[in-house]
Amino acid sequence: MEIGRTCTVRAGSIIYSNVILGDNCQTGHNVMIREKTKIGRNSLIGTNAVIDGNVDIGENVSIQTGVYIPLFCKIGNNVFLGPYSKLTNDKYMMRKKFDLIGPTLEDEVTLGANSVILPGVKLKKGTIVGAGSIVTKDTEEYDVVVGNPAKKIKKVSNL
Repeated sequence: MEIGRTCTVRAGSIIYSNVILGDNCQTGHNVMIREKTKIGRNSLIGTNAVIDGNVDIGENVSIQTGVYIPLFCKIGNNVFLGPYSKLTNDKYMMRKKFDLIGPTLEDEVTLGANSVILPGVKLKKGTIVGAGSIVTKDTEEYDVVVGNPAKKIKKVSNL
């Protein structure tokens, strides 16, 4: 385990071996970060978040309360995962075929609270996912998607 400078790890958090936590990261309470996970500097892992391992997380990422990140996910820089959002990696829930593939969230992606991203889905740079949405398909850069299943409603305008 490698914990960077000026990190804060709060009570009840469990960090497994072979985890790299970049400089100036912080956790909330009761966080679990499993092995073979790399988290870039200036990132936040909120209370009760679970990162199941073999995950690559960029810099300046905000993972809010109750977020679940399973094996084999890739998360870019400047990403926001809203409270209780979930990434999934198992297309075959009964394990008849063991082929786990996590989603990829490119830079500047934003997930609204309680959103769900299905296995293997790629959210391109700047995608915004509305609260409670279930994303079943890849997005294009700067798409705004909402609903179940999530559908594109517009592109992000210049902010």
